[in-house]
Amino acid sequence: MRKTMVMTLLAATSFGLVTVGQAHAATTSYTTTFKYVDATTNKTLKTVKTTGTKNKTYTYKPVAIKYYATPAKLSYKVTKASTITLKVRATSRKVTVKYVDRYNNATIKPAKIEMAPVGKTASFTPVSISGYQVTSTATKKLANVKLDSTVTFTYDKLFKLTQNMVAMDTKKSLGTSSQMVKRGQTVTVTYPKFYTVNVVEKAADGTVLATRSMQGQAGKSVQVTPAAHSGYVTPASQTVDEAGTVTLLYQVDQTNQDEAYDRLIASVDNQDQAKAALAAYKSDYSQAKSLSAYQAAQQTISSMTLTELGGQAMRVVDSYDSDDLIAGTEIGATDATMVDGVDDTYTAYFAAGDYFWVVNQTTKQGAWVKSDLLTTDDVRNGEKYTYESSIHIDQQGTQVSNLGHLASYDVQFGIDGDPDEAIVKVVFARNATTQSDSSKVIMQDGNFVINNGPKVMFSSDSDEIWTADKAFYTLTFTMDAEDASLLETHTSYIGYGFGTSASFLVELTSGDAANKIAAA
Repeated sequence: MRKTMVMTLLAATSFGLVTVGQAHAATTSYTTTFKYVDATTNKTLKTVKTTGTKNKTYTYKPVAIKYYATPAKLSYKVTKASTITLKVRATSRKVTVKYVDRYNNATIKPAKIEMAPVGKTASFTPVSISGYQVTSTATKKLANVKLDSTVTFTYDKLFKLTQNMVAMDTKKSLGTSSQMVKRGQTVTVTYPKFYTVNVVEKAADGTVLATRSMQGQAGKSVQVTPAAHSGYVTPASQTVDEAGTVTLLYQVDQTNQDEAYDRLIASVDNQDQAKAALAAYKSDYSQAKSLSAYQAAQQTISSMTLTELGGQAMRVVDSYDSDDLIAGTEIGATDATMVDGVDDTYTAYFAAGDYFWVVNQTTKQGAWVKSDLLTTDDVRNGEKYTYESSIHIDQQGTQVSNLGHLASYDVQFGIDGDPDEAIVKVVFARNATTQSDSSKVIMQDGNFVINNGPKVMFSSDSDEIWTADKAFYTLTFTMDAEDASLLETHTSYIGYGFGTSASFLVELTSGDAANKIAAA
């Protein structure tokens, strides 16, 4: 394509430069300013500028201004730089709500800005402010809202006034009262009347544990709360509303009263006789009214140990003197009626210190009797001896120690009150290393042999399996008292089988008095 170049030629003359030709004419533009004015206050709210070409006509769409109505769009022609004024009408007006101190007009809470509809009535209520009281709680109204406005709520500062009433004689506080007052307000102080309540804390036996007094305000009740006292159950609180004396009754705390008693009962086999023996003790503390009496009874029974005698036959000692009282009451029991020289038999079941618990076999009366008032002389019934033992051997003469060892061996005369009967009880303790094999450790065919020239032999009362969870095994032999008395002068041994093929012998030492370990 061929290009055409347009050139402007300039000719030089004596009058200057002359344009002899040009390609086109220049385009002219003007700025139009739109000014938004509040129709009521004539206050300029906003200006918007736009550029247009000369002699051209444009359509302008007004922008939205918050809280004002937006005008309709309009047409305008650009002929020169110009300003077009748009009068806009407000839809809402700003209301500044202030909170001030009525005394000095100081701001006590930041002002709150709210918008109220133009032409309408706006209502405003005061808010609560800590430490202040509003002067008036009435609602404030702005009718036919046209312009921005201010609403002010005034408050009075509050002060806490506390009254402390003090007794002139004791200087003790009788109570306090408080009230809130406004700044500049007169305060009227009134002094209430008081009444005195005397409090007596008393035990059931009449012992006064503590006394005190407290004040109550007239027309109002006061709660009397009991103090805690060791060893007593704290009673419930009481409410009073007038002067007087309030007595609070405290009972002895018997929460754990049966603990020692139950322990003693559980420590013996013959529990029925034990309960009879300890009945007076239990009565002493269960019926105790004073703490000292209760604690003394508890101390007695807590420190007591019952030794089970197994039922020994005894009688009153011949030298019994009526002045030598049984003294059973010293340990909480009733005296037994005992007559010197009467051949009544007394069966002793337990020993506790210097006393025996005995039951008269004729009268069936039981009592704690001082032990030196009773004797077993001429009465084999009731004697009990424990003897030493020697070695353990099998039938080939080899010492046996893997199975167990003799734990105790004793003889007791007078079983269940029968003076002609005796029982020999042998207790074996199982060794910890013994293996449990029920086919080999069945304790059976036990026999007791006394070397009395011709041997006297007794079979055991029963057989028993010695298992891994059984620490002790007991053999018992029942015989008459005459045969049992041979043990005091003759040697003896015990033999028994285990499994089906072997036997196990325990040789006992001579039963003379020198070898008696204990006589109980």
